[in-house]
Amino acid sequence: MAEAIAIAATANVATRQTRAGELSMWKGCATAAATKAGLFAAQLAREGMTGPTAAFEGRHGVGEQVTGPFEIGELGGRDRSFAVERTNFKFFAAEYHAQAPLATALALRDKVRLDEIEAIDVQIYEMAHSEIGSEPAKWDPQTRETADHSLPYMLAVAWQDGRITPASFEPRRYLDPSLRPLMNRIRVAENPEFTRRFPQELPSQIDVVTRSGQRFTGRAEYPKGHARNPMTDADVATKFRDLSADVLGAARVDAVLQALWRLDDAPRIGAVLDALTQEAV
Repeated sequence: MAEAIAIAATANVATRQTRAGELSMWKGCATAAATKAGLFAAQLAREGMTGPTAAFEGRHGVGEQVTGPFEIGELGGRDRSFAVERTNFKFFAAEYHAQAPLATALALRDKVRLDEIEAIDVQIYEMAHSEIGSEPAKWDPQTRETADHSLPYMLAVAWQDGRITPASFEPRRYLDPSLRPLMNRIRVAENPEFTRRFPQELPSQIDVVTRSGQRFTGRAEYPKGHARNPMTDADVATKFRDLSADVLGAARVDAVLQALWRLDDAPRIGAVLDALTQEAV
């Protein structure tokens, strides 16, 4: 394991440029490429290939060239399951830091009509501001990848359509000029107090000012799907249906869901793959 990690880290440390400015198609492939690189590193290590002895903390290692000094703790220990315990789900088919603002926007949509909006002010923590609300490209997305990392776009399309779905990120939607006037009335700023509370909380606040001067405010700390505001099994099943029905068809969606819910008892993992690939009858 140590050799595989050393090989993977030394050969494949990526930059955040993948998610900056106008995003390219590579953004959607980056995770798959990292997975492929990790698997290849594990295969090499299994065959006896050794990796650098101090890939993270050594001279010219990740710490020196990328992250700055840090210490590597021992693998294992009492916190081994911490990452699993705090796993979060996306309720909406959208970038994770947009989950709370989208829920807030949809709640405010019931109170303020689109044609009444004069301005929308969004306060968010630094990570969200940096990722989805700080660059000019986010106010005029020209690619799918930029659109799904644009908080102004996602808020505008949610306000106009009343929902966020995979269709929200089709070219005909993110290039729609009718969305730009509302996007241009959206301002996104970092709130230092929200940054201090992140990542234990994911706080956001939206203030909507109407043309008549009224102000409506919505706030959220734990979006639906967060470990402290979990999705129900029914929520998960509904999301799976929404995302897969067009590809699999209703009958196969039911079969796949049954296989997935019973994965712990499956005699072999191939049962899920069978459900995904068998033709509906």
